[in-house]
Amino acid sequence: MENINFGIDLGTTNSAIAKFTKGQVHVYNNPTDFGRNTLPSVVGFRKDKIIVGNQAKTYYEKDPKSVVGVFKRRMGTSESFKIKAINESKSPVELSAIVLKELKTFLPPGESIDAAVITIPASFDTTQASATKEAGLQAGFKQVILLQEPIAASLAYANMKKEKELADGQWLVYDFGGGTFDVALIKIKDGEMRVLDHEGDNFLGGADFDRLIIEKLIVPKIEKKYSIDGLLDSFQSGSGRLNGKYYALLHLAEQAKILLSAKSSAEIEVSGFTDENDNEIDEEMIISRSEFNELIKDYVDVTIDMVKKILTRNSLKPSDVNFTLMVGGSTYIPYVRQRVEEILQIPINCEIDPTTAVAIGAAHYASGKTKDFSAKQNNNRKPQLSVKAAYLKTSKEKEELFSAKITGNIEGLFYRIKRADGGFDTGLKPLSARISEDLPLVENVYNFFDLTVYNGANDIIETDLDTIGINSGFGISGQPLPEDISLEVDDDENPGETKLLLVFQKNSVLPLKRTITRQLNKTVIKGSVDELIRINVLEGPYTALPEANKRIGYFEITGKNLIRDIHKGSDVEITIQMTESRDLTVSTYLTMADQEFKEIYNPKERNTPVSVLKLDIENLSVKLDEELEQATQTENYEAAKELLNLKREMEAISENASDLTDDDITDKRYQLEDKKRKVALDIGNATMDKRIAAAKSEYFEAKQECEELLDENGNDHERKYFNDVVAQENIIFSSSNPLKIREFAESLHSIRFNIMWRTPDFLVALYNNLSSDLHKMNDASQAKSLSDAGKFAIESKNWSRLSEIDRGLLNLLPKAAQQEATRKIGF
Repeated sequence: MENINFGIDLGTTNSAIAKFTKGQVHVYNNPTDFGRNTLPSVVGFRKDKIIVGNQAKTYYEKDPKSVVGVFKRRMGTSESFKIKAINESKSPVELSAIVLKELKTFLPPGESIDAAVITIPASFDTTQASATKEAGLQAGFKQVILLQEPIAASLAYANMKKEKELADGQWLVYDFGGGTFDVALIKIKDGEMRVLDHEGDNFLGGADFDRLIIEKLIVPKIEKKYSIDGLLDSFQSGSGRLNGKYYALLHLAEQAKILLSAKSSAEIEVSGFTDENDNEIDEEMIISRSEFNELIKDYVDVTIDMVKKILTRNSLKPSDVNFTLMVGGSTYIPYVRQRVEEILQIPINCEIDPTTAVAIGAAHYASGKTKDFSAKQNNNRKPQLSVKAAYLKTSKEKEELFSAKITGNIEGLFYRIKRADGGFDTGLKPLSARISEDLPLVENVYNFFDLTVYNGANDIIETDLDTIGINSGFGISGQPLPEDISLEVDDDENPGETKLLLVFQKNSVLPLKRTITRQLNKTVIKGSVDELIRINVLEGPYTALPEANKRIGYFEITGKNLIRDIHKGSDVEITIQMTESRDLTVSTYLTMADQEFKEIYNPKERNTPVSVLKLDIENLSVKLDEELEQATQTENYEAAKELLNLKREMEAISENASDLTDDDITDKRYQLEDKKRKVALDIGNATMDKRIAAAKSEYFEAKQECEELLDENGNDHERKYFNDVVAQENIIFSSSNPLKIREFAESLHSIRFNIMWRTPDFLVALYNNLSSDLHKMNDASQAKSLSDAGKFAIESKNWSRLSEIDRGLLNLLPKAAQQEATRKIGF
């Protein structure tokens, strides 16, 4: 058994690597850049070599189209970077793998690394997380565990402090890096930390400040003084005349930004190209700190709004929060620190190094993770004993009680518990059905113990117990899920539309597993290709419109996949699992066919062509106009006002999208895509009252119909179920969640349907309706046979047989006719 120990901060602008050894974390120095322990996340290509870090940055001026930086912002996308020097394209995953390989060279001779904890922004979606893991595997790591950056920063801070200095309480982690922003609310109690909530933006960071310097300061000044129109397009279009110069200017803007943290002004030299009249452009521009602060003010305020959202959501006052822990290179900017403290009225904490804290925290986390790639070779061995263990995973005591219950044949067996560092050994003891030991702990480190069972010949007896790990430092209770995970399901109340069924809620602690059973609403015939069962797993707010979510797992089951027909109403069991590193596994079991379909998803990219983005924006704009018109017609002026504001936002998004060229080289398309999703979310929120009112109306209608049927034909079980649902009315309506209200309405509908399907009047009426549609049915002979049997069932008053016949006739109807029949009979 060996623990991982290595932690890596794979940053947008800088990366770092650290190792946990004997209770301390060592951050490795950059061997090619004396005095620095970080590596600029920049990759350059020459015809005969690859260069990484500061050396690559020097080539921005010489050959900007062969140097790539800030590629983390496009992790998880289908974007690639055309490299002039080698005439090839490289993906963000490939470029990240090169940076990770370079970090390996930081280790001294004789030391190697085959597994690591790599950090990601807390707001990274599942696709971005999978892409980061893939980069680690491409870099040669046999095992990669992902850790959210705010957690890493908190671990670095907590383990830096002495136990007496860190009281129970809560704080904010404000992580403003080069390309992303995260804020997390952390709570610590009895030495264990827990993430309560988080917000973030994957396209907001210091790189945006560099871009703003060019767009808002440099370009206007050059266009004002020289005859040069469309300068920004020439910079930012991949085929633009000055595209290469743009990268060089970004590098100069970054240097100016860094200098402004220490000085009141910075100079940028703009030269090396001509205007339309062939005048040489050679300008020395002075940027003042106050000018820069005004430039970034709105962006900083966006981050503060995210912090406020967390405080409001968790009903917290500024006095309830101990401090705001500042992390990330952008928090070096004096204005950022000043503005955050001034607006939030929460003290800022700058005790940790913003550039290395995440790597340090990752190393602390890695000290509690064991390598498991070698163990996979032995995973076929069946354990002879089952061990159910109980112990605290985090403890500040000098000793921790370990107890276990053993199941299996224990006669003549012995056990021994050893600490991994060799400092503790129980010696060989007789094994009984229950054992307990006080395990001595080394302070401020992860303590690992192995329980081994032997027979009389000292042969090892296999058990199902993993390594015992107890953290005597500060640990984390688990990583939270950044977004809701939902299944897309048919909306019975709105044919042709879908809704979301919540599987895992945001902030649930990973890993997670859940099985959901649903009834099929159509028959799928063996061998057919037209009828499909679609399994679509989405990530995002489950109360929102499906358009506000991202697809992370999708597959189809057709008749070609089936070994027999499966009928409408039969069960389908869907099991969804998500690991700590967000690997997604979806298993679908069709009970009628006794077939299981299993898919493992590691989505590594999302493709967002500019043309598709523009179409999506256009479609959402149409939907917004329809909602606005309806709100105005119904005199819902409050909703209309919100929708009108959203319309202005959509117009701005549409305008920005229309300015994008098909070969745009910036990441604006992904920023606009995220903004589009947020507008879709806001449309759902703005029309929430309408959706709640409709859901309540459906609920009360179902309640009234259900009460009438219960009085006439209900049984005791159905009455109890009905009373249990109705007893929760106050809770249902206080949630202000239309989906939750509709779930309870569906529960009442199910009671009603159960009663109706054994009620003679309903069964006879349904039979008469179906018999009039025999000519529409797929199998005329079988339909005629069932119809004749139905007449006999009615005459003999065999209602259970008539129920079977009705279901059989329904299943013979084509899909369109089934829907028509459903509308006729009201279910």
